[in-house]
Amino acid sequence: MIDPLYPARRLELMADGEEDFVAVDDDASMPPIPFKAADVAEIRPHWEPIARSLAEALGFDHGAWENSGSLRRIGSTQDPFGRVTPVLLFLPAGHLGDFNGLFRELSTQTESTVLFPTHRWFTAEMEALRIRNRLEFIDLADRIAQIAAHPATRVPLPVIAKPRPAGQPKVRAVIHAGNGLTWSQITIELAGNQTIRLTAPGQDGSHSFPKRQQLGPEHPLGILMTLAAQGEWRNPPLSSPDYDRVSKAFQRLQSLLRTLVPLPGKPFRKSDGTFVPLFQIRIHPKLLAPCPW
Repeated sequence: MIDPLYPARRLELMADGEEDFVAVDDDASMPPIPFKAADVAEIRPHWEPIARSLAEALGFDHGAWENSGSLRRIGSTQDPFGRVTPVLLFLPAGHLGDFNGLFRELSTQTESTVLFPTHRWFTAEMEALRIRNRLEFIDLADRIAQIAAHPATRVPLPVIAKPRPAGQPKVRAVIHAGNGLTWSQITIELAGNQTIRLTAPGQDGSHSFPKRQQLGPEHPLGILMTLAAQGEWRNPPLSSPDYDRVSKAFQRLQSLLRTLVPLPGKPFRKSDGTFVPLFQIRIHPKLLAPCPW
């Protein structure tokens, strides 16, 4: 809390008994200030409505990715080519250590767009970090002022083109993950010709696998076939010599699905050693024939 006698100083509020509180200074240079429970209220940002309002104003896909800290991922921005960039929001608590905490948290982030309340956080040190970690910084006060002055002109948030390792297939998002979309609203259909069709309310996309890949039970299509037929997936026991190979294949499928549909959370729920899809999966009627393996 703010010291009522010296507003530049912050005091720590601690419980005193079952209901009351005392405000104390870190260096114990002042006597504790007593407060009744009725006089105390925690003031903190309501992240969810703030994030939703920013997503609507700035034009990105909102999603509740994180629920702690002063720097949180609140959604994604996606260009027409399916390239997705995380959108982070920084809301400082108003403490002396806010900058150091922000720098420490941002040091672990790469290839993201970061929303700041104002440009006052854009120091030379922060700019060096931005360049090093391939980040984009947005001054919200300035961007919102631009929107207010020219409401018909919206500049989209930047999408960061990520370098692709040599030999890695090009995979991009086919579904926009905004407006409260969840995995339960996603349907995946095995459409034939080594292609899957992904649908969500008002959206429709597809992804085709390279024809040169050999199909089999651990190919993504093979795993999806098993999920459609059995409703779940189970890796071999840890003691099995096939465990490492099969579990890695399943992890690759999860990563693929999260790239195609960039939603918070995993697309599967683990229950008693099995993985149950949170999405709907079906096989196109023309493929309903005996499995070749």
